[in-house]
Amino acid sequence: MTTNGFPNQPPWNATGSANSGSSSGRTRHSHKEKTYNVNFTAKAAGESTGGPAGGGDGGASAADRHQGDRLIHAIERIEFRSDKDILALAKAINHLGRELYLILGMRAEELNGVLSQYRGKWYTFGTQSRIKARLVSAHLKVSAEAAKALGVGALKMAHAFDRHFVKPEQEAKQQRNGKTARPTFTIGED
Repeated sequence: MTTNGFPNQPPWNATGSANSGSSSGRTRHSHKEKTYNVNFTAKAAGESTGGPAGGGDGGASAADRHQGDRLIHAIERIEFRSDKDILALAKAINHLGRELYLILGMRAEELNGVLSQYRGKWYTFGTQSRIKARLVSAHLKVSAEAAKALGVGALKMAHAFDRHFVKPEQEAKQQRNGKTARPTFTIGED
């Protein structure tokens, strides 16, 4: 038993012990965090940098954001009230997937180009660096393909929604009104 009456308690959790500066909680900090404000955009002379002396907003403005932020925000804002909202969601996700596919594909090629020209230590030869560059950039290309699959999956979701919900509803409405469905393509039937 410790001084606080609980077994197996570390000494910094003991209330009223000599190790504790306050009456509750841990007093020692094993990890101190530092926060840095980093601005990656280059500003022209006379423009605000967003720092403490600059008087700016300290964050990214709407012009600094990438198009992907706008697309994600549009996807998050869609509320499901009708079938048009589900189709709008599918189109927005498809557009985001295509954008990510193009961006990641271009960045993979850029990474491959930079790494294939790397001349490092004596044990890294030219052919080896090109092979290693392809191996590294292939991982980013896989991510690009996953983004492409995201867009294709959204279109498949929209098609499945149309097939399982919209078409049966339209067919039931036509049967209720006495209209026959649109003629389909047939071979050999009169």
